[in-house]
Amino acid sequence: MNKINFKSWAFRFMVWVIIINIIIAYLTATYVGFFYTEDNTGQVIFRLGLVATLLLVLSILFIILSIIKKENRNYQFWVATVGIFVFGGFPLVMAVFG
Repeated sequence: MNKINFKSWAFRFMVWVIIINIIIAYLTATYVGFFYTEDNTGQVIFRLGLVATLLLVLSILFIILSIIKKENRNYQFWVATVGIFVFGGFPLVMAVFG
């Protein structure tokens, strides 16, 4: 049976979270929503946000499993951990205290 490398999966999920957030930022910056235009940019932004949130939660889960399994901590672990703070912790703190 293959051993699952949890920190590697957390890193991969975090890379996708970063890519999706860049796409969301671009779509938001170029979105011009007039009242009677028929485009689905708002729905696309919403769905991409849901996917990014799901991947962030999975990244948190896999980092926790990596800590429990006591895997070696390399750049994948630290990038995922910093990404979790940037995309999860910082917005939460700003929502509560901002």
